Amino acid sequence: MRIAHLTATFPPYLGGAGTTALHLAGGLAARGHDVEVLTAEAGGGPEPDVGGARVRRLPALASIGNAPLLPGLLRAGGYDVVHLHHPFLFGTELTLLRRLRGPRAALVVSYHNRLVGSGARAPLFRGWELSWGRWLLRAADRVCVLSEGHARSVPQLAALERRSPDRLAVLPNGVDLELFRPGPEGAGVRAAHGIPEGAVVAAFVATLDRAHYFKRLDRAIDAVRRTRDERLHLLVVGAGEDMESHRRATAAAGLADRVHFAGAAGHERLPALLRGADLLLLSSDPPESFGIVLIEAMATRLPTVSTDLPGVSTVGVPEETGLVAPRDDPEALAAALRRMVELGPEGRRRMGTAGRAHAEAHYAWPRLVERTEAIYAEAIERGRLSNNMQIGRATTRLPR
Repeated sequence: MRIAHLTATFPPYLGGAGTTALHLAGGLAARGHDVEVLTAEAGGGPEPDVGGARVRRLPALASIGNAPLLPGLLRAGGYDVVHLHHPFLFGTELTLLRRLRGPRAALVVSYHNRLVGSGARAPLFRGWELSWGRWLLRAADRVCVLSEGHARSVPQLAALERRSPDRLAVLPNGVDLELFRPGPEGAGVRAAHGIPEGAVVAAFVATLDRAHYFKRLDRAIDAVRRTRDERLHLLVVGAGEDMESHRRATAAAGLADRVHFAGAAGHERLPALLRGADLLLLSSDPPESFGIVLIEAMATRLPTVSTDLPGVSTVGVPEETGLVAPRDDPEALAAALRRMVELGPEGRRRMGTAGRAHAEAHYAWPRLVERTEAIYAEAIERGRLSNNMQIGRATTRLPR
């Protein structure tokens, strides 16, 4: 198959949609397919290794945050499958307009998150989801969702499941089990960031910018404060325009000596930072739908503490691979952190070992690449049948 992945962001920028596109593209190319990634020009950092796939970086006419307007998408064609990673403001519109010009490739959509915004952007993005987003779901031959729980929590996906359940396919995010693995490098990480011996370290991983406001580092910092346990430290992995405001908030909370900012970390550095922690904390709000860092931490043999979002809470096994707390209950999140501290090294290791086994069984990329290949074959067949029906209807209208 000739396959195109369309994604608004792509490594070296760290984000769930781009990371998924990276691994699927490389894995599909390794299976003999002709794969191309269409995305925006990179702002900096080394180009990622995509194996036998190609990355075409298109110049942006304009952009809103992480949404580039790439006119080159209108000229991209000749594919058997177009795989769009949603949300992709501007990319969705151009993809749908390109389909009107034909010939049509099979359209597969990975629904990573709803397009949401804060402040004045909130109603604009909601209107976009109800118009272009809805049209995209109707046009897609297959819609990939991260979990059944997440699909049922999004009104547009829930409506699609009721109307056309055969068009939905569960395709979770995956993890590189070789890169993210247990290891002994943690001591150096702690020393480098001034974390004392005997501390229990919770890792928090996110890009600290306006586009990722829902990651809620403020909630993580507040939960650490509420534990009132001097042994608990927070290692913040990530950078962005909001980092300095979080530093100031940390100092104001009296936690400057217990919250440590490690800065941005690419996928080569992130595993070592996770190995320097005792657990992972994910304190997100909607529209967080999965949390790739959860399975990266589990693969590294870390137990997790996360909020009770519909998709997130089913990534692991509550009480077995980690703990889940109501996101609107600050004391409950703090209690989950206290419980992780009190479990001790052996208790946390048992949870972490269960998490590693769960990641191996459900989130290995080779398994997910094979699943994606099957989804493409189904989408191509559905598109072929749909095109034949349209030709048939047009033929019946011709004068005799």
